[in-house]
Amino acid sequence: MAYAAVVSLMQTMKPLLQSTRVSIVPESSREMLEFVYEQVRSLKEVLEKLNGSMSSSKSHIDRTGVNALDGEIRDAVYEFEDALEFHLCNRILQIHPFDLKQDIDSFTRKANETKAAYIHELHYPLPPEESEEEEEEEESKEEVEEDDENESMIGLSDQFEKIKAKLMRSSEDDDVKTLSLAGMAGIGKTALAKKLYRDPEISGLIERRAFVTLGPKFQFEHVLRDITTQAIEREDVDDEDLQIIEGETSSDALTRIMRKCLTGRRYLIVLDDVWNFKVNDQFVSLFPENNNCSRVLFTTRLVEVAKYNSSWFSKFDVRFLDKKESWELLRHKVFDETPCPHELEEAGKKIAENCEGIPLTIVTVADILSRSNDKTLEYWNMVAADKQNSVFVDAYDQMFEVLYPSYEYLPQHLKPCFLYMAVFPQNYEIPFYKLVKLWNTEGFLEMGFLETPEYATWSNLNQLYMNNVATVHKKSLNDITKTCGLHSPFWHLCNKEATKIKFFRGLNTLDHCLVQEDLKGQRRLCIRNNVLFGIKHAYDSIASVSTVRSLLCTGPYHQYPVPVCLEYLRLLRILDALTILFYEFPMQVTNLVRLRYLSLTFNGDIPDFISKLWNLQYLIVHRCMSIVESDGKSPYLPMEIWDMKELKHLHVMGSDLPDPNCEDSLLPNLSTLLDVSPQSCTKDVFERIPNLRKLGIRIESAPDNNDDDDEPLCCFDHISNLDNLETLKCATVNPRIMLSEVVARPPTPLHFLPSSLVTLSLSGFGFEWKEMSKISSLPNLRVLKLKRYAFRGPNWEVCHGEFPCLQYLLIEDTDLKNWTFRSRSYYLPRLESLVVRHCYKLEDIPQKFGSHLKKIELVDCNPLALDCVDLVKTTARYRARGVDLSVRYSWD
Repeated sequence: MAYAAVVSLMQTMKPLLQSTRVSIVPESSREMLEFVYEQVRSLKEVLEKLNGSMSSSKSHIDRTGVNALDGEIRDAVYEFEDALEFHLCNRILQIHPFDLKQDIDSFTRKANETKAAYIHELHYPLPPEESEEEEEEEESKEEVEEDDENESMIGLSDQFEKIKAKLMRSSEDDDVKTLSLAGMAGIGKTALAKKLYRDPEISGLIERRAFVTLGPKFQFEHVLRDITTQAIEREDVDDEDLQIIEGETSSDALTRIMRKCLTGRRYLIVLDDVWNFKVNDQFVSLFPENNNCSRVLFTTRLVEVAKYNSSWFSKFDVRFLDKKESWELLRHKVFDETPCPHELEEAGKKIAENCEGIPLTIVTVADILSRSNDKTLEYWNMVAADKQNSVFVDAYDQMFEVLYPSYEYLPQHLKPCFLYMAVFPQNYEIPFYKLVKLWNTEGFLEMGFLETPEYATWSNLNQLYMNNVATVHKKSLNDITKTCGLHSPFWHLCNKEATKIKFFRGLNTLDHCLVQEDLKGQRRLCIRNNVLFGIKHAYDSIASVSTVRSLLCTGPYHQYPVPVCLEYLRLLRILDALTILFYEFPMQVTNLVRLRYLSLTFNGDIPDFISKLWNLQYLIVHRCMSIVESDGKSPYLPMEIWDMKELKHLHVMGSDLPDPNCEDSLLPNLSTLLDVSPQSCTKDVFERIPNLRKLGIRIESAPDNNDDDDEPLCCFDHISNLDNLETLKCATVNPRIMLSEVVARPPTPLHFLPSSLVTLSLSGFGFEWKEMSKISSLPNLRVLKLKRYAFRGPNWEVCHGEFPCLQYLLIEDTDLKNWTFRSRSYYLPRLESLVVRHCYKLEDIPQKFGSHLKKIELVDCNPLALDCVDLVKTTARYRARGVDLSVRYSWD
């Protein structure tokens, strides 16, 4: 993890060299730091060369040596970064000349030594004969045919039939030469490929065939020899050719013989476990074009490799097993042909389900269960109840070697991102924007010129998906991840590897806290049981890790206060403690001058000393009670909040930004402001947050609020001045329009909104539908959510040209009866998804949407609305596209 350490150090040093705070780095010290910065940048460039080296099949790098050097570089970088930041903490206002000279000299010497050794390892890799000893021998023809040859494959029968049909096609105009099977490690790609390879019907059509495993590192000549050896028949070659195959010879001679064997014959070549993008160029281009439906089948963990080596219609993503298939596989592996005892069936199905549809997990767990002498209901229930049970942990340990290459061969910049996803609890659905904030704060997220943290996070996550090591749980309409996570085997791998390389340590029990070797030097601590802070031995162990940068309390919410050892963790960048209740704001926070991210649960007012955290970028404060008596007025944040120039994200529930009191009151980096009341929506406030991109407004109507009081709606008066605003969410609490005595007077008109808006969510305002024209004309609006009588009235007519870019429309809980389009033309030209919920009066839904419509969802709506939607679905232009219609009624 040297690369992540180097990037972190560069991001620590860069603000010091660019600081506008006059006295932090005097000129003499600045020159020294600039020298070190260039040394670190050079080190980063060297580490990046590993990516290119590993993508070449001709490079057989000694991973043991490289990893050892990686650890040395990481430790040297950590040591210098610790020294630098301790100096910054001790001398907040200035780093004096030569304070760091000894540390700089020591770091420079170590960096140059390890850099030279690292370059040597990359430029002088292992010779082929030594590399062979490091890698497992590739499977021979006999091993492929004998290994589980009589074992029937369970599951994936649908995909098997589809791929089999592709392999057996005999059309003369069939130009498909390569097919690929892609999926995560252990999902069954190789088993599926073997079943296809051995299928009698396929074999009956094939004249020559070969099954060769490549792996992350392979030698071109050896693969050629394996293919040739398996594919030839004695009639194909003479004695001279046999001597060439059996001896040491050039790849040209092997290629000639291989082509001679395959030319004019229908062949099937399976290249298993492909990692290199250019295998298609290296091998497939050598196979003769016989125009007789010969096939090359790849298996790979990497989506991009599959895409590069096959066309989109010949790429198959191997799916996970469903519950039925999982249980059938587990039952078969444990009991073979013997029936499962009836009393174990329910627990067995739960165990199979906990394997998450991954065949390798199922088979490994089944093997452990089958070898156990304890097959009692009590034991199986115990295994089924907990994924942390020793059976699953043992299974994940056994799978480690199979999964590890998926991590080891990731590009350098993705490794910390992958490991970091395991700081969260097992099987946790990680919110995308939580990752955006944390990755950006941690210091290992690299961003290109003009890239936003959101884009950089999305890009890295997408690459992890393409490497089949992370998974998407939920997606938004525009294909952006909403929640993501890791499958349990990878979560276990990440925790194991992260502890080893001092990236993070997860603490769930007292025993975890007492293993000092595992805690020493850790960069991050993940507290998965907040009660540990209340146990003296655990508290002392946590406090001893003085160089920790992140304290992540990711366990369940703990409703009782516990002491948190903040005074000992002076280098903290991140304190994520939303799951811990603080009765008082922790005073120790003021000493954490390196803090960039602070989140906690606290009911009181934010103190003015918060401004001492001049590096703080994210401030998130939740309240411990969801219902609070209110007079409609929110307390203000301290005036000193305007001094926190680095703030990017401000979310303090129930608190407002005060009106600025001087010219210097400006938050130039603030891009997100959430959960404020209309008191914060003044012209003066908005002028001082010019780069705001996301705004959330919460309007609380006091019980004695009279009908003529339009003060809450003043929040819209100045929003149009926010030229960079992209997301706006406005919601009312206890809106009066929801009462039976709805006010008779017309509601206040909706003010004009900024044209930059992309996402708009309104709840509880009761605007008349005619006011919608001020929204429908927004040129960039893609997402519109109308909830809880955001608009009211029985009729809404959409005019031609409105909503030119709208892709997602949600209408929820309204008295709308008739929704129509003015003419017979097609409207909402870009709409992809329409969701209508709890609209009990709605009888009429338009039928002529644009051609992009993909999904319509109705939840608890008038059945007459369903008739309209059915007409939409049966329209020719939508029937051809297969519009997805989802209808749910709670009364069914």
